[in-house]
Amino acid sequence: MTVTEWVAVVGVAFWVVFVAAAVWAIAKVVGLLEEATRDLRESTDRILPTLEQVNETAAGVNVQLARVDTIVAGVQSITHTTDQFVGVVHATVSNPLIKAAGFAAGAARASRKLRD
Repeated sequence: MTVTEWVAVVGVAFWVVFVAAAVWAIAKVVGLLEEATRDLRESTDRILPTLEQVNETAAGVNVQLARVDTIVAGVQSITHTTDQFVGVVHATVSNPLIKAAGFAAGAARASRKLRD
């Protein structure tokens, strides 16, 4: 064999090794992509039920908040009614008490003047 033939054989061997290395690297990348895809699917399969449970919990919380809102509205109504009742009792009791206190003070003053 001549030097040119040896150079050709070495060149072909180099390209065969280069192509084999490239094919091996591509196979590894494809394997990594398949593993990542599988992991992503498994994660999605685990996350979806959790998200559904979160959605159910949020719906339950909304129902409870609606109940609390109803209770607060009832308490507000009771407070308003109680405030009106206290106002009526105050007006009913305070006017006669003021008049009675005024009368008692006037009667006491009159009796003092009569004694003097």
